[in-house]
Amino acid sequence: MGDVSVIARRLEGGKRVQYGWSGNSGYFRVVGSRLLRWYDNPEKVEYLFGLGQMELIGKPGSENGGEPIVYSNIPDGSPHWLGKSEREIFSQIAFIDYGYFYDLDNTWYYIIPGPFRIKIPLAYIEEHVNERGSEYEELEKIELKVSEFILGEYYSSDDDLKAVVNKEYPEGIEEIRESVLSANEGPCEKIWKKYKAIYEHLDDWVVVKTTPDLIGISDILVRRNQETLGEARIETIDWDR
Repeated sequence: MGDVSVIARRLEGGKRVQYGWSGNSGYFRVVGSRLLRWYDNPEKVEYLFGLGQMELIGKPGSENGGEPIVYSNIPDGSPHWLGKSEREIFSQIAFIDYGYFYDLDNTWYYIIPGPFRIKIPLAYIEEHVNERGSEYEELEKIELKVSEFILGEYYSSDDDLKAVVNKEYPEGIEEIRESVLSANEGPCEKIWKKYKAIYEHLDDWVVVKTTPDLIGISDILVRRNQETLGEARIETIDWDR
C-alpha cells in the first residue's frame, strides 16, 4: 500500500460533503490515531476543517508553532472540496490509500478505498492494530468477512442477485465463492475484476457495524445498487437492514 490519505465530513443537513488531503503517511498510527486523540468531537472537527487541506495533522494550535514538526498541523493552503455525496471523497486525488470520514453521528470512520468502500468505526481499528501499530492485518480480515457476507448471507436473501449469478455465471455461487475466498489477491478486488455483474448489482459502499465494546463485528450492511433501478442512492448515514 501507499500512504496518501484524505479526511472528509458530512455537513449538517446531510446534503453536502467536505473533503481533502490529510497528508502522506496516512496510516492509522499517524492520521487515524491523531483524529481520535485530538479531534474527536464536533467542535474540534470544525476547527480542523477550518485549517483547510493538510500536509500533516498535528495537535490543535500547533499550526502556530511551539510543537516539534512531527506533531504540528501543516496546512497546505488549499480549501477543501465540496461534494454532494460520500462517493466523491476519493475523486480529486489519484491513488488514495486511506480515508477518514466524520459522519453526522459524531463518529470518525475508517474508509477502506477498495472496489467496495468499506466504512467501519475508526475506534474499532484502534482496538485491532497489531503490536507495531499497523492496521493491515485487520483490514484483510474485514475484506474477507465482507466478501463472505456478500457471497453467503446476502446472496441468500437477494433473489435478484441469484438471477444475476444464474444468468452470468454458469459455474454457480459455490464455485464463485471458492474462487473469491481462496484468491491470492484481495477478495473484494476479485469480485470486482472477475465477477463484475455481482459487483455492479450492489452499491459500492459497505457499512461494518461493531459490538459496543469494539471487540467484534456485529453486522455488515450491503445494499442493492439503487441507481440500476432508476432510483436515487441513499447515503450510508441513512442505511439500515
